[in-house]
Amino acid sequence: MEINILKVLNSVNPLSEQDCKDILKILKTRTLKKGEYWLEEGKVNYNVAFVEEGYLRRYYAKDGDEITEAFYFENDICVDLPSIIGKTKPLSNVIAMKRTLVTTFSYADFNKLCEKSMALEHLNRTLVEFSLLRFYNRTSSFIMKSPKERYDDLVKSKSPILQKVTQYHISSYLGIGPQHLSRLRSGK
Repeated sequence: MEINILKVLNSVNPLSEQDCKDILKILKTRTLKKGEYWLEEGKVNYNVAFVEEGYLRRYYAKDGDEITEAFYFENDICVDLPSIIGKTKPLSNVIAMKRTLVTTFSYADFNKLCEKSMALEHLNRTLVEFSLLRFYNRTSSFIMKSPKERYDDLVKSKSPILQKVTQYHISSYLGIGPQHLSRLRSGK
């Protein structure tokens, strides 16, 4: 399983054999049961998770509701950079939506490797930039687009969200009620 993460990281930025060996030393594999938390609001977690199989959902709890912010599917990286960089407790939760296998590593351990390798430093910067873009695109879509436009974008993206996620969680992700999602799906 750990080889899969190396394939993905190498596709982002080519790594030397030594870089790969160093990364392998800091990796751990863990299976999360359905409903098990990878990250919990208020509980420190300075680790990164690479989803090998299954999927995770990030949500915020507000006034008894769960507001879905993101999904992480196979070959995706899940990390709470604001809490790691700011050395704060997370504000969100990340939960396994089914049995999920993750390869994890400490962000601090990875940064130590980056100090010794320009390729890893570049990889780290690229991954942080990707995370920032993902957040920016999601945020700007809520400011600039209607729910229908967000739904249409989701359909065009061919995201696994539409195949694997419940209607309730999709509607939360889009910032609408389940009934509104049903109307969008039916074209009404």
